[in-house]
Amino acid sequence: MAATREQTVKLVRDLMHIGVITCRTNTSLVEAAAILLREHLDSLVVLDERGHAVGLLGQEEAIAAYSRSCVITRTCDSLTAAEVMRPEIPEIPPDIPAAAAAQIMLDQGVRGLYLMHHDGGISWPAAVLRVEDVLRHLVDGD
Repeated sequence: MAATREQTVKLVRDLMHIGVITCRTNTSLVEAAAILLREHLDSLVVLDERGHAVGLLGQEEAIAAYSRSCVITRTCDSLTAAEVMRPEIPEIPPDIPAAAAAQIMLDQGVRGLYLMHHDGGISWPAAVLRVEDVLRHLVDGD
């Protein structure tokens, strides 16, 4: 009889990354795009002056702003993260199966889900689960 490796269900907390790269609402679109490229990210959580998460600026939002504003009016330098971001941040709890999180990503059409910390009326991202994290688990299996 061959020995079998016991399969355990991986949870979101097993695969997610602690710490999230962010930008401020007044960060220029050009600077935010540079951060996305430099850090190899799909999106940035946008924080207001109190550190409260107010939206998400992703590659799609940057490209949309580029196509509608930058090429036509040449105003990319004056656009800010607050003007380009989407107001919702896809959230997820840490204690659900990673497979369920993968399905949520598919259902919502996003490439990352955020574990948000809430305290004193302020909410900020504490961790993120990205498509790459799920793919890494698929490949490595541990």
